[in-house]
Order: sequence, then C-alpha cells, then structure tokens
Amino acid sequence: MGKQRETNTSPVRATAGWLARHPRIDATALATGAGVWFVGYQALLIGAAATVVAGVSWRVLDRPSFDRLAGRLVRAWWRRWAVYQRQWHRILFACGLIQTSQKGTSQVPKVLSVRSTWCWDTVRVRMVKSQTAADYEAVLDRLADAYRCRRATVRQLKPGVLALDFQRHEPFDTLSVPLPALPESVDEVDLATLPIGVDEYGQDLNLNLIDGIHHLFGGATGAGKGSFLWGTLRQLAPLIREGLVRLWVIDPKGGMEFGQGQAMFHRYADTDHDGVALTREYVAHMDARKKRLGTAGVRKLTVSAENPMEILICDELAAMTEYADRDISREFEPLLSKALTQYRAVLGRVLGAVQEPTKDNVPMRGLFPTKIALRLDESSYVDMCLGEGVRDRGAFADQIPGYMPGIAYLKHEGKREPRRVRAAFTDDDDITELVAFCADGPAFAAPATVTPLTRTTKPTDDEDADEIEDIEFIDADDDDQEDIA
Repeated sequence: MGKQRETNTSPVRATAGWLARHPRIDATALATGAGVWFVGYQALLIGAAATVVAGVSWRVLDRPSFDRLAGRLVRAWWRRWAVYQRQWHRILFACGLIQTSQKGTSQVPKVLSVRSTWCWDTVRVRMVKSQTAADYEAVLDRLADAYRCRRATVRQLKPGVLALDFQRHEPFDTLSVPLPALPESVDEVDLATLPIGVDEYGQDLNLNLIDGIHHLFGGATGAGKGSFLWGTLRQLAPLIREGLVRLWVIDPKGGMEFGQGQAMFHRYADTDHDGVALTREYVAHMDARKKRLGTAGVRKLTVSAENPMEILICDELAAMTEYADRDISREFEPLLSKALTQYRAVLGRVLGAVQEPTKDNVPMRGLFPTKIALRLDESSYVDMCLGEGVRDRGAFADQIPGYMPGIAYLKHEGKREPRRVRAAFTDDDDITELVAFCADGPAFAAPATVTPLTRTTKPTDDEDADEIEDIEFIDADDDDQEDIA
C-alpha cells in the first residue's frame, strides 16, 4: 500500500527507501557500473548494440519464440513503468480508488507486478484496507478507457490482492482464417504438422499427432470444438481414404455432430451403450496389435496399410463418464484411461471434447498431453482444462466473446506459456466434400461379388436326354382340346 505523506522526509532517507523498493533497478545499475569499470564504456556500448540487433533479428525471424522467451518480459517491464505506474495515481484518483486516512494521509493501492502477453496485461494490485473487488468492478470501463484498452476484468487472488486484466487488442478481429485446402495425396500430409488455422502471430496452427498424441478440447456449446475436430479430419483425408488412418467415432448426442460423416468412419456409435461397446472393441484391437508387435520385437511402428493409425474420437466425454448409466461409465473410464496410456507406440490416438472440463466429467484429463481451451463459462474451468496456473499466465478462455467461435488457448505438455489460436470454420459443404473424397477411396470400396458358374462344359446327348426325362408334361383335358380346335 503506497502512501503520500505530508511530513517532510530527508533526501537521504527518500533515496534509500526508493532503492530498497526497486532491487532490480539497483542490480542493473550496479552491473552497468561494473561493466564500465572493467571493460570500458565503449565495449559496453558495443555489447549493448549487438544485443539489441540480435533481439530485433530474433523478433523478425521467429516472433512467437521471441515473445515467449524474451519479448513478454521486456514488454511487461516497459508497460509497468511507462504505462501503468506512470499514470497510476492520476487514474485511480479520477476513479475514486484513492482514500484519505483520518490523519490526512493519501492511501493508494500498490502495483505489485505486471505480466504481459501478446494481447493481455495482468496487473496485480494490493488494495487499500477496507476496499473490495466490487470497488474495482464498478469502474472497470473507466479503467479500460483510461489505459486505452478494449476491455478490463478483475479477479480476487487472495485477501487484499486482486488482478486487473486488460485486453489491449484482438488480432482475430482483422485476421481472417481461411480454411486450409483439402490435401489430395498421401505425400501432402505430415502427421506432425496438420494445419487447421492460425495463431495470434499470423502463423499456421498445426496439430501434432506424432508427439502431441492425444488432444483434449474443452469449450462451451457453440465455442467451435467442431472446427478443430473436422479441421483435423480434413487434413487426414488422404490417409483415411487409403486406409492408413481409421476413425473410431463416438457421438453420444445421437449423431448431431458426426452423423454426417458415417461413410468415412471405420466404426461409429451414436448412443452411450454403443459407445462403450465401440471403446471395448477398440481396446481389444489395440491390445491384440500390441501383443503381436511385442512378440515380434517391434518397438516403434510406422503408419502402413497393415498397421494404420487408429484414432478414437469422443465428441462429449461427459455423456460417457458422468451423465450415462453408472454401469456404462464404470466400464468406459478404465477403457479410455488404458487407451490414453498404453497405445502410443502402436499408433493409438484419442481426441476428446467436453463442455465442462471438471474432474467429475473428465477424471483422466491429466492423461491428455495437448489441451485446448475454447470459450469456457467459468474462470476456474481454464485451469481445469489447461493446467494449474495457466490462466494467470494469460489464458483467458473465459473472456473469449461468444460471437467469436473457434478462438482458443493451446497448451502443449512441457511448455509453460499457452498460445492463442483460432481454427478455420468448417461448414456443412466442406464436410460433404470431405466425406465424398474419403468414401470414394479404396479403404471403403465394397468387395466385388463373383457368382460361380454352375456348368463349364457342353452337356452330352445322354445328359440332354436325362434332362428331358425330368421334365413333367401336363396333358390337356378333352374339353380344353375342343376349345383349342
């Protein structure tokens, strides 16, 4: 809690207090002074210039990695001191968030830290005693306008501390997301880079079915989960057509999402009863493959017609785990967990979608290495879907507008920062084109029916006589003969 005292303070005490409150600035000044002392200011300037040139080149050549590793730190430091801290007292006074104590001392909320992503800033604030988050909620629009931001939200982190989230810009307002072309040959498909959209930097959004393995999509109704799922299947089209990828699809909502694509699926179920039977068959098939390859000493499998990639897709996991009959969910959960943990080497993959990614709905959510959070209804769902603390690192999936489907935050296992992405929209005509392309391939061609010939040689005279003897002749009555005459 910052204070502006009316009593006079000596310059020495004021300087000492300022240095104590800014240890990083002290360390920077000390390191600069030491560099000048040991190597001279010319060498120090040359080193600084080289660092700046290297940073600018890095940003131009690979903007996402620069922003993830260095740019966000520099931007957070700059925006804290040049934007938020510089105007903090004036803006909070205008919004009525500065209080005056009974002794006449101004009590000002203190900025604790600033975290910055490409689109959002998060300002952690220690409130003045007797303030609540509701005091800041009442002036959010004024705070957003004062800092020239699109919108602002507030979150209570702990007693006395809150976070103000400011959205600076929305790249997908002007960035169109064209639907990637449907690949026509197997050579055009790379299972490690399946393009289905773009990220916030304008680069391709690629899904990885080699290292990313299993994918969990969390999003409310209408958030755009279908765009991710159908977009992935479009990029797999040549492999599906040739039988190199087989789809096991569970759509427990009666086929509302995937019913249109039945002709291109290896197995399909549109009820929870059929869904658990399909999963049981999938696990049995993968177990048999695992045993066969293990006996042969094969540790790493390549996609082929004999051993295709088997992808299990479940459009609504909660319908199989939480809302189904207890007997169904009790059988389905261990089967799905086994599919998520044992079939990586034998080319088993799982794509799951859910509206509420709670532990009750998706008890095995931690087994999905790649997680994608679309628009979610609650802020707590973000960490449930992407992992603990990811929302604090900028994944504001609960703040995605309802009129912008397909926008999501992508979190890879082993990477700390989420990426903001958007999948291209796949309409009914695109799905029809995909199904027609795949169903016309050799993997779905009906086997030819051959009718065997009953006779291969010309019958002999004796055989003809035998056949004539077998014919039954009907004699006409006398009355009929007269009528014929």
